[in-house]
Amino acid sequence: MEAHDPSSPTETIPPLETARQKSRQARRAIISGRYQQAVDLANEGLALLEAIPPTEGQEQLRSILLLERGRARALSGDYAALADFQAVRSGSQEPALRAEALVGIALCYSGTGDYQTAESAYRIALEEALENRSELVCIRGWIGLGALFWRQGRIEEAVQALHEAHTILQRKPDAYEMGRVLINLGIAHTFAGRLDKAIATYHEALKCFRTLQDDHRTAAVLNNLGEIYQELRDLDQALQYHEEAITLAVEAGAERVEVDVTRNIGVDLLLMSRYSEAMMCLEKALSQAREIGDKDLALQALYSLGDALLRQGSVERAMAVAGELTAEAEAVGSELHIARAKFLQGRSHLACGERRAAQTVLQEALKGAHALPSRVLLWQLHAALGRATEDPEIAQIHFRIAADFIRQTVEPLNDSELRSRFLEQPEVQAVLERAK
Repeated sequence: MEAHDPSSPTETIPPLETARQKSRQARRAIISGRYQQAVDLANEGLALLEAIPPTEGQEQLRSILLLERGRARALSGDYAALADFQAVRSGSQEPALRAEALVGIALCYSGTGDYQTAESAYRIALEEALENRSELVCIRGWIGLGALFWRQGRIEEAVQALHEAHTILQRKPDAYEMGRVLINLGIAHTFAGRLDKAIATYHEALKCFRTLQDDHRTAAVLNNLGEIYQELRDLDQALQYHEEAITLAVEAGAERVEVDVTRNIGVDLLLMSRYSEAMMCLEKALSQAREIGDKDLALQALYSLGDALLRQGSVERAMAVAGELTAEAEAVGSELHIARAKFLQGRSHLACGERRAAQTVLQEALKGAHALPSRVLLWQLHAALGRATEDPEIAQIHFRIAADFIRQTVEPLNDSELRSRFLEQPEVQAVLERAK
């Protein structure tokens, strides 16, 4: 609840002070996930500054309002916010504000898939923030770098970066930034196949965002939790999480989250054999991801669509989607998505009976996957190589390695029913049987 009564007269408050109030209100709106409201408040503050003669502190406040507007836009997936951050970077004389603007610039480049430029910007921003002793900018810089790393499949580097942010937050508590650290850590753990750690981390993040009444981020966490249960084949629980997430995302206007939840609902329905509904969701998710220009969402949607086509026997279309995924992943340097694209290509060759072609491309995928590392992807790749290899002894080695990664993934889970559900999958059972 706002301390200020909006019905009370504001004519007696100087415009500069009213603009400061707008800045504080915009910051609170961002923390609770109300990004469009934050943009509107920042615009109101900027309009007030434009209407008054230059005064002391006006330029600094203008930069702060531009940063709040830029953050709200970028966090909602509007990467044209780059212009706001660039205006502060080139116009402000305050070192801390310039460093914060660079973090925002990096966020926009990361969102549009220019990962190399984003990483460079984050590193420069962190150097400047350390020089200026700006801990908040350091926290945001490390979070941004961590998110950038997991998008590229650089999982351990992501975890290290996020732990840097976590260390600062232990001496400078901030529930919102802690929630952002936790959600990104959860994603990194998920990609690495450390599903037990991912589940625990997401539940911590959920507490942070529910406390802050941030429906946008709450929806994102629920979406990610659902994806873990999807991987473990508790599809009823996965769909329950995803349905709650889509409701919150729509209500909060969280477009990017809504796109990814739509993709995940498509995967849930696919695994439930509800194919026509699944394909509608997956094609919608890909179309929306391309429309808003979010490269990571588009890459994930391409993989899910290709997997769905292959599971339904549309091998030629699946191979075409795998080709798209390869080209787009290579363009942004995402090793994770390059490996997943090759996995999809290898499975497509297997479906056509082309075992040698499958083996070649799966071996290429395996090199990238071992560098990531991702237990889930690794067991799947070794299992596929076991099916592709003509030598029975080499095949059994691959199945044994796959079985080891399966056990490493599920044994740490506290929920015995969840462990059993995963291990009872026909494709998992087939691996375990052939590993004997």
